[in-house]
Amino acid sequence: MPLKKKTRILVTYSWCRTAYNVAESLDRAGYEVYTCDPSPWSMGRFSRHARGFDRVASPFKESERFIRDLLRIIAARGIDILLPVHEDALVIANARDAFPRDLNVICPPAADLSRAMDKNEIIAVATRAGVRVPLHASPGGEDEAAAFSRKCGFPVVVKTRRGNSGKGVFLAAGEDEVRTVFRSLSERYRLGPGSLPVVQEFVDGDLYGSCFLAKDGEVKACFLEKYLRWKEGKFGTSVLREPCQWPLLADYTRRMARALRWTGVGHFDFVAPRDRSFACLIEMNPRFWGALRLAIRNGYDFPLGLVTMAESGEPAPAAFVPREKPIRSLWILGELIAGVAEFRRGKILGPFRSLGRILLPAKRTAFDDFRWLDPLPFFSEMVHYGRSYFQSGCNINPIDEEMMR
Repeated sequence: MPLKKKTRILVTYSWCRTAYNVAESLDRAGYEVYTCDPSPWSMGRFSRHARGFDRVASPFKESERFIRDLLRIIAARGIDILLPVHEDALVIANARDAFPRDLNVICPPAADLSRAMDKNEIIAVATRAGVRVPLHASPGGEDEAAAFSRKCGFPVVVKTRRGNSGKGVFLAAGEDEVRTVFRSLSERYRLGPGSLPVVQEFVDGDLYGSCFLAKDGEVKACFLEKYLRWKEGKFGTSVLREPCQWPLLADYTRRMARALRWTGVGHFDFVAPRDRSFACLIEMNPRFWGALRLAIRNGYDFPLGLVTMAESGEPAPAAFVPREKPIRSLWILGELIAGVAEFRRGKILGPFRSLGRILLPAKRTAFDDFRWLDPLPFFSEMVHYGRSYFQSGCNINPIDEEMMR
């Protein structure tokens, strides 16, 4: 009797640790995983958890060529499931009719993704769902932005409606700065009516994340995390996180998933004062998130849950078996970047302290991007980030401008 063919999954955007953790999870679950990315230094290319790797065009700069590349790979490798892990999902969703009918494309519809990626729209959904949000405005110009800021009180957050990892997010301490930042963002990213930056009340406190899987608005699994340290002060991607329990955030997550009628994985960012007297939703990532490793190591295998739900209608019970003892997660390269950022801000010992956190991590700490039995992806990640750093003029958070519009 011939052996049953393994399900073949193509994981996109594989330069980053998110895709690396997705590939690792699915390979260990018995799937045959392939990866693709524009970068030759993709983590997925060098991982033992991927059977093969293919270069593709940039989904944001050359979207039509990107789709053609995916079609070529799908045909050549006999792919059964296409799994986008980042905001390239919107490009794929917009081209859904171009793919074979029997291909399982695991991502929400384009309209749902567009709404979830718009920070102004998500705030509007949260307000209707009874989820607390910071004071917020979508000004029609810099004068309106300054006027709202006066009423709100300084500092305020000025940010683009699209973006991730703290890109396009600035703290403004006065009216002149609000005007300057608003104008600069609008001009740099060529933002017009309907896509101009938003202004938001600054809530000082701790930051939390809610990771979830839902089907037709019903949450199937929810994992909460607290951010302990970031790449750039309190902006940008977190580099050290730990699990947490907070019923309010779980309730907010259920409300948002229901209001969005969401199917798939997602991630909400919240901010709360240190006494946890309330929490405000800031934005949504309608995709896998950077700290995915933390959830997986604590028994919440979202990649496996998502794929099995797409295959059979419900996530496999084995995907969500919470651990009794919590485990922290550290992004090694992110911690090194955080050390460089501290050095730039005048903290001379920042890089040395970062090395200490890496070489002598706290007990029960897992690494996002390094495995002793699969070390090469970590070094390819360093090369990719290094190239991006120098090509962007030594920016520690390089921006792909097409993702901001």
